[in-house]
Amino acid sequence: MNGRSLSSFDLRKNNFDIIRFIAAISVIFSHSFPLTLGFDESEPLMRLSNNQTGFGHLAVIIFFIISGFLITQSFENSSGFWGFSKARVLRIFPALIVMLLLTVFVLGPLLTTLPITGYFSDMNTWKYLFLNISLIGVQYDLPGVFKFNIFPISVNGSLWTLWFEFFFYFVVAFLGILKLLNKKLILGSFALCLVATSLKEFTHGIWYLEYLYKYVSLFVYFNAGALFYLFRKEIKLDSRLAITSLIGVIVGTYLGFFDYVFPVLGTYLLFFLSFQTNLQFSNFTKYGDFSYGLYIFAFPIQQTVTHYFNNQLSPVENFIISLPITLIISILSWHLIEKNAMKLKKRTIIHGINKKEIA
Repeated sequence: MNGRSLSSFDLRKNNFDIIRFIAAISVIFSHSFPLTLGFDESEPLMRLSNNQTGFGHLAVIIFFIISGFLITQSFENSSGFWGFSKARVLRIFPALIVMLLLTVFVLGPLLTTLPITGYFSDMNTWKYLFLNISLIGVQYDLPGVFKFNIFPISVNGSLWTLWFEFFFYFVVAFLGILKLLNKKLILGSFALCLVATSLKEFTHGIWYLEYLYKYVSLFVYFNAGALFYLFRKEIKLDSRLAITSLIGVIVGTYLGFFDYVFPVLGTYLLFFLSFQTNLQFSNFTKYGDFSYGLYIFAFPIQQTVTHYFNNQLSPVENFIISLPITLIISILSWHLIEKNAMKLKKRTIIHGINKKEIA
C-alpha cells in the first residue's frame, strides 16, 4: 500500500471501531493504577514515556483524532445543522443519562456512608445529576460515596472529556454553517494549537489558563483528524511514511517531545492502520459498538470493585475483574439504549406522526 491517497479508499471500510474498542479498554487498564494505588506514575506507558502520556491519555487523544475525521465527514454529508445536531445528541446523551440515573439512584444509595434520607436531601446529589447530564460542568463526587477508597470521592473520572467532545462537534457545525470548514482555517487552527501546547508550563496555578489549555491540548488532536478528512485527496498512505512516523513518535517521545510529534506523526500512523486493506476489521461492530459504553461505565464499576475488595487489589486484578463486568453492561447499553436511540436519527415527528426524514 504505497502511495495511495486516502480518498482512493472506501472511507466506510476502516478499522476505527476496533481501534476505539481497544482504546476504551486501554482507559480501563490505565485507570486501574490510580484507583488501586492512588497514583498513576507506575502505569507502564507513563514510565516508558517519562510521564508524558499513559494508556488512558493516549486513548483519549485517539478518540479525538478519529472524532475530528468522522464529525467533519458527518457534517459535510448531513442534511443541515439540525440533522447533524440530532445525530450527535442521540449518540452521546441516551446512554449517558441512563448511566447517571443508575449511578445516582442505585449505586449511590447502596454505597453511601450517609443515611438514605441524608444522601437524597444533600443538594450535591442533585447537582451531580444536573451538571453531568447537562455537560455544563463536571462534578465527580456523590455524598458519602467511595469516601474510603484509595482514590477517594471520585465516582466517574471519565466524564470530563464529554463536554469537550460535544463542544468540538458544534465548532464544526458553526464553521460549516459559515462556510469556514475549509483547509486553510483548520490548518491554521491546528498550527496555532500545536504552538500553544508549548505554553503549558506558564498555565500552572492559573485556573482559567489551565482550563483554556485543556481546550487547546484536545482541539489540536480533533483538528488533526479533521485535516486528514479535508486533505484526503492530498494525503498518501505509504508504508514507508508509516514506519518513519513510528520511529519519529518513539524518538520524539524519548526526547520529551510527545506533545509535538504525536499530533502529526501519530495521526498519520493512526490513519495508516485504520485503512490497512491487508488487516481490515470493518465488520468489527457487526454485533454492536461497545466502546462508548466501556468508556462511560467503567470508572464507577472499577471504584465499586475497589470498594468491595477493601482496597486490597492490585491494578491488574482490578482490571481483570472490572473489564468483563463493564463489557457486559456495555453490551446491554448498546442493545437496549444506544442502538435504539441511533434509529431515531432518521425519524422526525410531524403532527405527532413519526416519519422518516428525507435525506
